[in-house]
Amino acid sequence: MMDDITGGELLLNRKKQSNVLTLIVIFVLIAVLIFLYLFSFIPIQGESMENTIHDNQYCFVQRKLFGVERGDIVIVDTAKDGEPEHDIVKRVIAVSDDKLIFMRAQNNVDVDVYICKNGDNKFVKIDEPYIKENMRYAAINFYQTPILEYNAELTDYNLDTLSHQTYSKIDPFILYIPKNHVYFMGDNRNVSKDSRYYGTLPIEKVKYKVLSIVY
Repeated sequence: MMDDITGGELLLNRKKQSNVLTLIVIFVLIAVLIFLYLFSFIPIQGESMENTIHDNQYCFVQRKLFGVERGDIVIVDTAKDGEPEHDIVKRVIAVSDDKLIFMRAQNNVDVDVYICKNGDNKFVKIDEPYIKENMRYAAINFYQTPILEYNAELTDYNLDTLSHQTYSKIDPFILYIPKNHVYFMGDNRNVSKDSRYYGTLPIEKVKYKVLSIVY
């Protein structure tokens, strides 16, 4: 009788161990599936994000379920409806309801970017320590981007009280970012094909957010 009881206990323990092992395997599989759904490693080609990301480096990215903020490095699908996917990696410069102005620098060679963030009433120059070199006025990748000639008073303008006459002078140079859209550029501005060519894109076109760079 004691042997039967002992044998039954051993069998029960084995079943418990088997159930625990099964649960661990299921948990690991679920964790792997969640990881593969949310994250990925993507190779980067090209020089448009130097010196932040170099050609043939890999990025660890998050897909879906995230918000997009200014300064984020993202992967955007620039394909139009009906076209095959065309993903590019760029940095988000402006988001919904922001305003941008590209203004020729005082040296008459470079171009600076000014932003009036959603809710603000003045343009300020964007601090961009990440760019490889200053954006050149002569670069061909500005395409149809309007560029304001140097205006030292730009950051003193209060858009809430600006006269109609003054506003009408700068309005043709203001890029208005539509609701739920993003404006993006490469850190290597002089070789990057970005929103200066594609324009703003709906936030749904942002497929991934870069979390880190893997060498």
